[in-house]
Amino acid sequence: MKVTEINNEIKKKIIQDREKDYGDYQYNFTVLADLITLVLADNLKKKLKPHQVAHIMMTLKLFRATRGFKADNYNDLSIYNDMAFNLHKKDIDKQDKK
Repeated sequence: MKVTEINNEIKKKIIQDREKDYGDYQYNFTVLADLITLVLADNLKKKLKPHQVAHIMMTLKLFRATRGFKADNYNDLSIYNDMAFNLHKKDIDKQDKK
């Protein structure tokens, strides 16, 4: 077996393992694309701000939480929420000083 074949088999196994936990990735990414589009609707032609990236990560963790319980998803969601709050507040404070 060639190295590239082994690598492809490893990737396939990882995807299968993830699908057991979170469901079909193609479906999930389709749903996430719609959710992320909503978050970014007003900024699609602008540079993303750091707090928006945290929003995206929160969306991912929230979606994963709907697929089944894993404490990690809720822990990360809470952490990303704090990060988004701090980054957004910093951005607003910077704008207020102008």
